[in-house]
Amino acid sequence: MRLSNNILVSILVLLIGFCLGYAYFRFMIVRDYMVAYEGECDPAAQSCFVGCDDSACTSEYYYAKVQKYAVHLQAECGPDITNCDAASVCLPEDEGKCLITYCDSELDGVTCTETAAQSTP
Repeated sequence: MRLSNNILVSILVLLIGFCLGYAYFRFMIVRDYMVAYEGECDPAAQSCFVGCDDSACTSEYYYAKVQKYAVHLQAECGPDITNCDAASVCLPEDEGKCLITYCDSELDGVTCTETAAQSTP
């Protein structure tokens, strides 16, 4: 009975080690995951989400929701995406693995800007 317990524990430890190693390889080496963030949006051309810098909402900013694979984002912008123009657009190198979501006024609880095309009758 004691030998079978040691074998079971050994196999369990090896499986846990394999899973941890695979997760480290996938997320830290290959960067095989999606990153979601707020990208730039021009309220004159698109329907943008409206965000506030503080709780009193004295200063508004406009954004679109962007999703990209981390490996593509790092290849385009390097380690800092805050001052990267390519982070707010989908480039041909993204191969369909990029999504930009603009605001839809029919959604509950969101504030959107109105573009000139939307406000004309």
